[in-house]
Amino acid sequence: MNIVPASQNSFSAAIALLKKNNLPTEDLDPGKQLFVVEEGDNVIATVAVEYNYTDALLRSLSVSPEKRNSGIGAELVQFIEDYVQKQGVQTVYLLTTTAADFFSKRGYTIIDRNNVPDFIKNTSEYSVICSSSSTIMKKELS
Repeated sequence: MNIVPASQNSFSAAIALLKKNNLPTEDLDPGKQLFVVEEGDNVIATVAVEYNYTDALLRSLSVSPEKRNSGIGAELVQFIEDYVQKQGVQTVYLLTTTAADFFSKRGYTIIDRNNVPDFIKNTSEYSVICSSSSTIMKKELS
């Protein structure tokens, strides 16, 4: 499986997949770090990340319905964890309304919404886009 940064050509297809999976797209732009998995001319999976020196927000994890339960989602999570760890990130956070069990199986734990660093609180994903009912999870990278 080849995970690559979204290109000009794949960006709109990635946005369409995210919308199909009811995930927020309003603050994603070509400048954000959005990665895709392509199969032929189709984007079949996405993942994005925002990060600073020590903390990252994993977001936009999406797999096309016909490719679910194939391990692609788990590979994308591992890819992002490896990617940000190389940048010096120590902790990965995420917000979810539907995938807490998926992330729990990958070492993420549910935390209180107030226990996130300012960097995460200041992202539009946290402060505007995701509802206050979203589950907040984190994982310490070793």
